[in-house]
Amino acid sequence: MAKGGFKVMDSDIHVDEPHDLWDRYLEPRFKDRAPRFAAIDGSHSNGWQFEGKVFPAFFDRPERRRLGRIRREKARARHLATGRYKDPAEDLPGDDPHAMLKAMDREGIDLAIVFRTRGAHLIGLDGLEPGLSAAICRAFNNWLSEFCATDRARLKPAAILPLHDPKLAVDEARRSVRELGAVAVVLSNHPVNGRAWYDPAYEPLWAEAESLGVPVAFHGIQMAYQEHLGRRFMDNFVMAHAVAHPLEQMMALGSLLTGGVFERFPGLKAAFLEGSCSWVPWWLWTLDERVEKFGDDERFHLSMRPSEYFRRNCWVSVDPDEDVVRHAIPSMGDDNIVISTDWPHDDSAYPRAVETFLGLEGVSETTKKKILWDNCARLYGLS
Repeated sequence: MAKGGFKVMDSDIHVDEPHDLWDRYLEPRFKDRAPRFAAIDGSHSNGWQFEGKVFPAFFDRPERRRLGRIRREKARARHLATGRYKDPAEDLPGDDPHAMLKAMDREGIDLAIVFRTRGAHLIGLDGLEPGLSAAICRAFNNWLSEFCATDRARLKPAAILPLHDPKLAVDEARRSVRELGAVAVVLSNHPVNGRAWYDPAYEPLWAEAESLGVPVAFHGIQMAYQEHLGRRFMDNFVMAHAVAHPLEQMMALGSLLTGGVFERFPGLKAAFLEGSCSWVPWWLWTLDERVEKFGDDERFHLSMRPSEYFRRNCWVSVDPDEDVVRHAIPSMGDDNIVISTDWPHDDSAYPRAVETFLGLEGVSETTKKKILWDNCARLYGLS
């Protein structure tokens, strides 16, 4: 396809899960506990309901619904003004693989790694029964594999994992990669059951991902019932969203780098997606400096600085309109950056995401080629 002469790989395009996904795909013994899309009590809004909670998290609160309405109204006005759709009725459904391929053609995307949306929200609940969490993940991963089978050359699934029990997560990672064709496993940015990412309980998962040769891809959600920075700003979606992605991502990355995970698993690949990337130089400098001054060498043995592990093991994604990346690249280099369009979400730059990125000043053609294809191909082990 070659957009402007460049091949393009989207590091994380998204689906919108169909409302009957878990009714159709959840195993019979869990059917009576399947997530359901229905009216939220005391409101005129619909949402996912699961284990006595509504999703997105806290959407039964009037202030959250108000902010959701403001988001939708602003998105509609923006889309009409920018020509995303000539008419709102032209909005392409994210639960249809043919619509995704059509959107990719319009955007100029040759290949995309396909990520969850609501699937991550539903398992963003501390204390969730591990067996149920695993069943939710299996159902989603089975559906996603069928979704991507529409064109396996262009659509590559990324599996979600039941992190409430790392042993079950290992089983699902292995099944998803070997049987379903997943090229990555997707993790939350924020903690699950209060467990740090360097906790020994996760060691079998890092070992399995390293053995399978697939990256662990950290990707945030706007709000969760788990420990989550966005909960400090329940009435301010600007702040909730701003911290939910990059700041939670910084902490996840820092946990892995300073907790010795890449020392113990040198072949493990990790991606930190949809949280921008221009914060990376300062954050790596900070972690290097703190490890030098305060590092617990006995507990977390590091043979390299955090910044060196980052360059060897990690990737981050740039937003298509992140023009400040031109200041970050001279410090962090251009070998660890990928790009995503975030289609079909209402805050994405579709259908001009790639065009916008190609128009960024101060980023060389060589660097753009790396970011649009080469780096992502190395991350996911694709050619």
